[in-house]
Amino acid sequence: MYFFFMYKNLSRLVVNQLILSNVCLGGYISGVNVRLKPFILGAKSSYHILDVSYTHIQLKLLINILVSIVSLRQKVLIVKDLDFYNLLTDLNCKNIFFYNVKWIGGILTNFRIVRRSQKFLEADSFLNDIKVMRYMPSLIFLFDTQISKWALFEAFNLDIPVAAILNSDSKYFEFVNYPVIGNNKSFEALYLYVTVIKNAILKGQQKERLKILRIL
Repeated sequence: MYFFFMYKNLSRLVVNQLILSNVCLGGYISGVNVRLKPFILGAKSSYHILDVSYTHIQLKLLINILVSIVSLRQKVLIVKDLDFYNLLTDLNCKNIFFYNVKWIGGILTNFRIVRRSQKFLEADSFLNDIKVMRYMPSLIFLFDTQISKWALFEAFNLDIPVAAILNSDSKYFEFVNYPVIGNNKSFEALYLYVTVIKNAILKGQQKERLKILRIL
C-alpha cells in the first residue's frame, strides 16, 4: 500500500503514486473555493477530483525549498494540528520547530514579548520548540489553513513565506506562497506529505554536511 515511500529520490514522485494515496480526492462540491477551480478536474459523487499533475509540480518545488532552507541552517516552523504528525518530531534537526496546540496570538508578530510573558512560559510543553526558537523562521508549513489561520495571518503580516496543503474547499489561498493542492484529510495523503517533508529535511541535512566536509 505504501510502496511509494521506498523511493529515496523524492523527485521520482509520480502522478500514479499521488492518486493511490488519495491526494486527488478533494472536498465537498458545495464548499468549493473559487480560487482553486483551476486545480479541479471534475467531480465524483459529492466530491471534487483534483488535478494531481499540479500537485506533482508543487511537491517538487516544496522539496527543493525545504532542502535549500535546511542546508543553509535556516529555520522552518511546522504548525501541526493532530498527534498523527508526531512522526516528524524524531527528525533530530535543530532548525525544525513544531507547534501543535491552540495558537497564541502574537507568537510571531510580537515574538520577543510573547516569549517572555508569564502565560507563555507556563504554557504546555508542546510550546518548548517555540521557546527555544530565537529567530523568525524562513518558512512556515501548514497542513490546514482554516485550523491554522491565525498563524497564517501573522506570517503574512511579517512577510514570512508560507507553504500549505490546500483542498478544493480550503480558504485563504491568496495568503499562501507555496500551495500544494491535495487532500488534507485522508490518512494516506497525510502520510505521503509527512514522508515527503521528512525526507526533504534529511536530504537538506546531508547537503549541509557535504558543505562542511568541502570546507574541511
